[in-house]
Amino acid sequence: MRRVTLFLNGSPKNGKVVAVYGTLFDLLSVASSKVGIKDTSVYKEKGGLIDDMSDDRN
Repeated sequence: MRRVTLFLNGSPKNGKVVAVYGTLFDLLSVASSKVGIKDTSVYKEKGGLIDDMSDDRN
């Protein structure tokens, strides 16, 4: 399980903390339901694209 905070792109406010189990597809699904939009990509805080959930680097 990973705990992540989701934000709309470019917005540092109103983040949603969620628990994610499994794959990048699972993260995108949770992000879509919590933020209310159809997400196709997830980015790290400093802008790096997340393309593999096994990557633990910050």
